[in-house]
This record gives sequence, C-alpha cells and structure tokens, in this order.
Amino acid sequence: MLVLLLGAARAWLFPQVGPEIGNDIVWIVALAVAGMLFVIPTAGEVPIVQAMLSLGMGVGPAGALLMTLPPISVPSLAMLARSFRPRVLSVVAVGVVAFGVLGGLLAVALGF
Repeated sequence: MLVLLLGAARAWLFPQVGPEIGNDIVWIVALAVAGMLFVIPTAGEVPIVQAMLSLGMGVGPAGALLMTLPPISVPSLAMLARSFRPRVLSVVAVGVVAFGVLGGLLAVALGF
C-alpha cells in the first residue's frame, strides 16, 4: 500500500523536470529527501537520473538522487520498524539524506 501511495505522490512531487531545477542547495536537499522516499531497485536510478539530466536538471540534484535512490526507502524503513528502534531508522534515513546532499554538492564542486 505504501508503494502505491508513493507512486501516486511521484507525479505530484516531480511534475516537471527541466533547467529550472539547477544546482541550488534547496533543490539538492529537496531531491535528496525525495530520493530517500521512493522504492527504486539498485541500478534503476541510473536511467532515471540520465533522463532528468537530458531534460536539463542540474548535476547537484542528480548527484543527490544517485546517492539516495538505491539505499533506503520509506517502505523498507516500514518493514524494518519491527526489528529496529525508531531512533536507529531515523539515524539511517538522516544519514542517507546527508550523504545525498554531500554527493550533490560534490558533483557541483567537481564541475560534472
């Protein structure tokens, strides 16, 4: 059910991808958080990010998505909720988002 709701929310969260999604820190953080939410199989993020880059999205948000789409998602956190304390899951989620932001900033700094 969670995957269905996130799939429906994707159309609302990503209505249009284009050059207006630049290398601004707000976009990097927003897409790092969004990338942590969705279920994407490992290596599935590559064609998604390639398509977004071809539409003109900045490399910073793309780097953030590459770092946050595969490792964890809301449904995986929900499945792990019976085995781990909420604090542990929160630390993992925040850590993934933080590394996503770092990846996005690094992509901009290196001039990709």
